[in-house]
Amino acid sequence: MKFVVDKGPYLKDKDFTSKIMKKLFIALIPIIIFAVYKNGIIPYQNGYITFYEALRPLFMIMIGGITAVIAEMLYVSLILKKREKDFFSYIKHSYALFPGLFLALILPINTPLWLVILGSLAATVLGKMLFGGFGYNIFNPALIGYLFVSSSYGQLIAARGGYLNGQELDSISKATPLTNISNIAFVGSWNEIGAEFGSLSDYFFGFIPGSLGETSTFLILIALIYLIITKVVKWRIPIIYITTVLIMTFIIGTYNGMELWFPLFQLLSGGLMFGAVFIATDPVTSPITKTGQTIYALGLGILTVVFRFLTPYPEGVMTAILSMNLLVIIIDRIGAKAKFSIKKTLLPVSIMIVTLFLISFYIGHHISPREVVDTRVNIVNVEKIEDKITYVATVRAFVGLIKAELILEKDAIIEINIIEQNESYWQDIVNHDYINTLIKRQESIEEVNTIAGVTVTADALKLLVIRVLEDYEERK
Repeated sequence: MKFVVDKGPYLKDKDFTSKIMKKLFIALIPIIIFAVYKNGIIPYQNGYITFYEALRPLFMIMIGGITAVIAEMLYVSLILKKREKDFFSYIKHSYALFPGLFLALILPINTPLWLVILGSLAATVLGKMLFGGFGYNIFNPALIGYLFVSSSYGQLIAARGGYLNGQELDSISKATPLTNISNIAFVGSWNEIGAEFGSLSDYFFGFIPGSLGETSTFLILIALIYLIITKVVKWRIPIIYITTVLIMTFIIGTYNGMELWFPLFQLLSGGLMFGAVFIATDPVTSPITKTGQTIYALGLGILTVVFRFLTPYPEGVMTAILSMNLLVIIIDRIGAKAKFSIKKTLLPVSIMIVTLFLISFYIGHHISPREVVDTRVNIVNVEKIEDKITYVATVRAFVGLIKAELILEKDAIIEINIIEQNESYWQDIVNHDYINTLIKRQESIEEVNTIAGVTVTADALKLLVIRVLEDYEERK
């Protein structure tokens, strides 16, 4: 018997599909409201941003959705050459709003509005229409737009503040929780890894840095329950995906002496919850068979953990989903053959589960404390000339690397010269004479406060001085 597997969704009733998409939009409404409140209203009420800047999250979401609709209308009219009745019928049932809407919700708050437009165009045209429109795309369109924006303009967004809203820029010295844990090589106490961003309840309710739609796990869980009850999403994908990440990070954390907060931190940080509920469950780019959905979700969890712990990219969710999108056709063929044979179901699922545990133990050993090295600071060169020692070193800061020359004499730093930097708001470092402050107070360097608005950059410079002084003491 030959099984034929084609792309979904297999929804014969267009009105039924419309009802599903309406319910999906309803599930997003509380998340959109919270994004505006957390990133706009709160910073405005506390005096950190203007009224216009308070509306920025709403503008991003509206512009993303409207651009996607206009782009699809132009494509249908100019490329597909549909007219009148066919044109409006096509647009009505293509759900053009969603690629741009989802894109805006997974972008950092400081993404320029013109870049939201470009990203939405890429999501609609490259991610959706070139594949044939709704129901034919291989990759999730919003992720194609996200890939375009982040790969081409990631440094520009970081220079404008990245994921930090106006208030967070003044109060937090790290870019995001996942960036921070990556910088300290994943192993540490709660105070070192997550405490700066708030308590676990802050993580759960969403008062931490992150993209517009991803921070509130509480609202995303409510949305998941609603979407499962109304049969909009395939429950196996988000539940198995989330559970896989929890199990793997629990093993990794336990192996390295960290408690239950570690897997919870991984669950509540970044785009895992939003990606699992809204992106991974896309009916077009996810498997249609039950076995296929199980394999797909296990693969998503494994890849997310691998990307987070074994690559320079601390997020991992979007990359994992794009990677698994590519394998959906193969996964569904396996699922179709396994539909009438429990043995053909158990074999691939068992292989995935064994892989899950093997990778978890490997990562746990790979990041164990005895191997941990703080990689933020790199000493490039040390040269001694008469009574002076000159260090050339780099430190990973907010946008990228800061390269500096530090000159020591009589066991103390006497001069710091910045060779290269691309930091946003560097002028604030200059205006506060922060580098000279570090030189003057190097004996009590830990007590030096960072600068509001450029906390990440200031913290990096402080760390650079600390590491150079430590290296100097070791070489004496």
